[in-house]
Amino acid sequence: MKFLKRTICKAAILALMVGMLNIHTVPLQAATTYYYVSVSGSDSNDGSSRNTAFKTLDKALSKASAGTTIFLLNGTYESSSTYKLSKNGTSSAPIKILNYSGHSPVVDFSSQPYADSSRGFQISGDYWIISGLTIKNAGDNGIYISGNNNRVQDCTITKCGDTGLQLSNGASYNQITRVTSTSNYDSKTDGENADGFAAKLSVGPGNVFRDCIALYNSDDGFDLYNATNAVKFYGCEASYNGTNSGNGQGFKVGGNYTADNHYLEDCVATGNKSRGFDQNNNTGYITLKNCIAQNNNVNFYFPKAPASGTHKFTGCQSINGTNKDKIVGATTSGCSFNL
Repeated sequence: MKFLKRTICKAAILALMVGMLNIHTVPLQAATTYYYVSVSGSDSNDGSSRNTAFKTLDKALSKASAGTTIFLLNGTYESSSTYKLSKNGTSSAPIKILNYSGHSPVVDFSSQPYADSSRGFQISGDYWIISGLTIKNAGDNGIYISGNNNRVQDCTITKCGDTGLQLSNGASYNQITRVTSTSNYDSKTDGENADGFAAKLSVGPGNVFRDCIALYNSDDGFDLYNATNAVKFYGCEASYNGTNSGNGQGFKVGGNYTADNHYLEDCVATGNKSRGFDQNNNTGYITLKNCIAQNNNVNFYFPKAPASGTHKFTGCQSINGTNKDKIVGATTSGCSFNL
């Protein structure tokens, strides 16, 4: 029970931190231009201060270039269309969309049609930073990334019509940090597709998830189906995923027989409908370090040896799984499995 309490406390604390953001960890000194957006603003303003803020994010984005910082003030910003972020920042001058200090803006896509193209934010450009927003009710993904070197942090994504945040189509060197993705559900397939997070369908190298939480999503917590490159996870949690026709894996670390050597450290999977950590036909080797699975139908399921190399499991614990774990082709150290 102490591990269950730990994972619930972690989820509660991180959700509270996201909801009460007061201070940015995003450095601002590289920005050369600042724009402000307010629900009480006007797009005829110049957007250069809180008192002369634009009304819409669209207006601010039309002005953005490398080095621009866009601040969203308190309020709910409604949009029926996708914000397509195709411009490029640079490593020293990214383009930023941030909550203003002490503010908790919500971007609501409730008026979008339920369709595969109805994403909230679609990032095909490079060097964007999105921080401190709540994104909800997108007709498809809340955030979809195919660009490179982007950062999403301290956000909540909820109640979207497909996966909350997805990396695909060559997305490389993106960092997803302290993001909670919860209660996403795709009605078209009775919940079979809406994960909390996905890095699937041909991502590039260098993608990292840190301290992210996937809760109560209809399909999986984290889905790495056909990733084609290794993804790293640190301190992430997948809990209580899988409803209706959804699979309900906590960390689905493969699929389609690609050889992707994913790395997971200090990750927790609790109470998922099916499996906590699932190989799912990945022919590569998986590294699990200090990972805990508890109260899943099966906590650890790795039934096939890798095509080359061995799985490496260190310090992992299986607690109260309904059915026994299956571990094949792995070297283990300091682990406690239910075999």
